[in-house]
Amino acid sequence: MTFGKKKKEKESDHPKKPENDYLRRQTYILSSIGLFYLIIIGLFAVPLLAAFVVVLIKGVIDFRYFIYVGGLLAFLLLLVLLVRFLRRSWGRMRRDTFAAGQEIRGKMGDGEAVQVSVLKGLLTFTYGGRSGESHPALTGGKAPRLLPESTAPAKSPDLVTQLRELSELRNEGVISDAEFEKIKARLINSDD
Repeated sequence: MTFGKKKKEKESDHPKKPENDYLRRQTYILSSIGLFYLIIIGLFAVPLLAAFVVVLIKGVIDFRYFIYVGGLLAFLLLLVLLVRFLRRSWGRMRRDTFAAGQEIRGKMGDGEAVQVSVLKGLLTFTYGGRSGESHPALTGGKAPRLLPESTAPAKSPDLVTQLRELSELRNEGVISDAEFEKIKARLINSDD
């Protein structure tokens, strides 16, 4: 009996507050209701999700031929667009290359210096002009010579060879008769 008395004494020491008891009951009820709704949602959502997956798979299986044909048509369309793009790019590249070649030939024919860079400057070709002069702006300074200059004077061809070449130029129409006579007189006078 002493045991029962001790319990009663403890309860009497701490009287219950009705507010705390009310809040505990409300929290318990709300958590139970929330758990109930979660269970209900789970019971409906899982079968609905499974049914959706089954219908989706069945639709894919039923319409697989339409899907195959649509995919093939989309692939062909992309292939046609790619071919058109490549043909246009190739034509543009050929046209630009032809125009650049014409411009280079024209400048080289006039004796101007020409520099051509390929692959964004990875490979550069330089033509210094007829007189052998190169423009420092094109080469970044003095143009390097590909072959060393010889110190010996160049041998001039004999007068007869020069006159033959000159008459060939006149026969081909490169120079006129008047120019032929002037150059011939100069060659004869310089040989003496």
